[in-house]
Amino acid sequence: MNRQGESGGVVRHLWARNLLIWAALLALLVLSLVAAYVPMGRMTTASGIIIAGVKSTLVVLLFMELASAKPLIRIAAISGLVFVIAMFALTFADVLARI
Repeated sequence: MNRQGESGGVVRHLWARNLLIWAALLALLVLSLVAAYVPMGRMTTASGIIIAGVKSTLVVLLFMELASAKPLIRIAAISGLVFVIAMFALTFADVLARI
């Protein structure tokens, strides 16, 4: 098989994979929209956070290809996540201190 046929198969595979991920993200979007309008009490917020976590995991691991990245890139991504968690914790501590 020539080079053009091989690259065409790879491109088709990438498009199919990204289309599948995109469809999963759209399904999760619809699920979060439905969950927002169903009265579940405190479970509404919990389900929204869980769905958002699944969506962000799909984006980080598959679209950003962090699953197959070099260790240094993984460390940089994890350090960014730790920083965001620290900022949320400090904000939450401030809110609790003002109550």
